[in-house]
Amino acid sequence: MTRQRGVALVTVLLVVALAATVCAALVVRQQLSIRGSANQLQARQAWQYARGGEQLALGVLRADLRIGASVDHRGEPWAQRLPAYPVDGGEVRVDIDDLAGRFNLNSVVHQGQLDADALARLQRLLRLLQLDPQLAWQLVDWISPGLAPDSVHRQAERDYLARTPAYRPAARALRDTSELRLLAGVDDRVYQRLLPHVSALPATAALNLNTADAWVLASLADGLGMQDGQRLVAARGASGFASVDAFLAQPLLQQRWVARNGLAVRSNWFVASSEAAIGARRLRLLSVLQREGGDIRVVSRQLAPPLVPENVR
Repeated sequence: MTRQRGVALVTVLLVVALAATVCAALVVRQQLSIRGSANQLQARQAWQYARGGEQLALGVLRADLRIGASVDHRGEPWAQRLPAYPVDGGEVRVDIDDLAGRFNLNSVVHQGQLDADALARLQRLLRLLQLDPQLAWQLVDWISPGLAPDSVHRQAERDYLARTPAYRPAARALRDTSELRLLAGVDDRVYQRLLPHVSALPATAALNLNTADAWVLASLADGLGMQDGQRLVAARGASGFASVDAFLAQPLLQQRWVARNGLAVRSNWFVASSEAAIGARRLRLLSVLQREGGDIRVVSRQLAPPLVPENVR
């Protein structure tokens, strides 16, 4: 009898232990499910808030369009850093930058022809950034292989075909600056060095002299250095150059030849960065915006790494 009671007690203890294990597993699974649902909810909220930031950027640029100013410069409201907007559970930050203030990589080939002035500007920009100016020819070969010297084309093709997976030049304009990473001679160091100063817009998009940085301005003529670029930035003042002629009339440029094609004092291309922080979740949306036909439209959207990592507030 005593032995039977002992067996029964052990059985009861095993049943209790098994039930406790099952209950603990169910609790853990439920907690994971709740956490997963919360993460999904925060991610969806962050996406919607980021889209709201995009709409805010559109509104700011439409307000600027209604003013009807003949120039765009960094003293205008759209170019000022907007405050963080508090939302339920977090905040949204929106910044607008002028893509036309960067060197347009696609401008080196225009209507199937090499643009010598744009090519020279890119080569000067590469020198100012202490990069190999021959990379400009790699870009020409990527966009239109027939326009590059045979030696450049053959070497680039050997490089591309030796990669895994192998590929050939795209033979078209860049859709995004990230395509630079595919070019022969462009590694991460080169790409990160060049990225803040370049854009990938239609070949006809002109450079806005009022929003270009010192490096890009210094690339417009031979013999200019970074200090010269900084002087040109200072010369445009708070309201920018009133015209391309006003820029070309700068004393610093009087003894230098500057090609005026592809230059402007107005912008039609912008990028809005909308970063939403909801709880520990951060999402950053980059929206390329075009001013066309008296309105602003969204051309493309892409997600980008947040400026501040998740879980860091």
